[in-house]
Amino acid sequence: MKYLIIAATITAIAAGQSYNGSFLNLFTPISGTSGGDFEFSMNHRFFGAALKNEPFDSFFGLDNGANVRFGMRYYPKDNFHLGFTHTRLGNINTITAGWTMNALENLDFAVEAGYTSVKVSDDREGAIIATGCLEASFLNDRLRPVINYAFDGYRENNGAGLGLDFQVAEKVALFGEYFPSVDESTEEDCFAFGCRYNTWGHQFLLALTNSPGIGIYEQLPGSYTGDLSFALSIRRLF
Repeated sequence: MKYLIIAATITAIAAGQSYNGSFLNLFTPISGTSGGDFEFSMNHRFFGAALKNEPFDSFFGLDNGANVRFGMRYYPKDNFHLGFTHTRLGNINTITAGWTMNALENLDFAVEAGYTSVKVSDDREGAIIATGCLEASFLNDRLRPVINYAFDGYRENNGAGLGLDFQVAEKVALFGEYFPSVDESTEEDCFAFGCRYNTWGHQFLLALTNSPGIGIYEQLPGSYTGDLSFALSIRRLF
């Protein structure tokens, strides 16, 4: 009986905590984290068009390769994190530090800054990056509009990203993202839309996007195509 009570208590605690809130590319405060937590993420942006030119031949574009990014975040204390990511396309390494605060009852503010380096031929070039985020919540936290503004010292540009998240069920949310292009040479603004499924300690995101880039800095230059490709992100909290 004693062990059943312990097991039930652990289950109740786990069910009562939430690990939720991420978007595909936008930087946002992540709920359910605290000091001592460690987060691992894996992102795929497939190159092949999902719904064009006989999609069954390329399994909806999944057979045509992908851009991949692995990321880690450590929370040494509540509302503060240190991060590292490696992106395959461009061989990009990035280190960051971020901080979150509750500005008002239904408004959160977060900032993240760091240094990114890109491999060019046999050398690396790098610069400072920074992103600010405002996130509001409505309808008992079911509806979340998000605004990012990012500065990319490497590409020497800056711009905004917009997102909207709607919790349609206890574990399922729908989201959309839009990034106005800051590069006049590109033909399309970047965008993505999809769904997120949350379980204890995990977040799974499946979406369609017109950009193979990962993160807001790779969305700002825009896209050369309007074709949609599949995107997948997985987050795990330890």
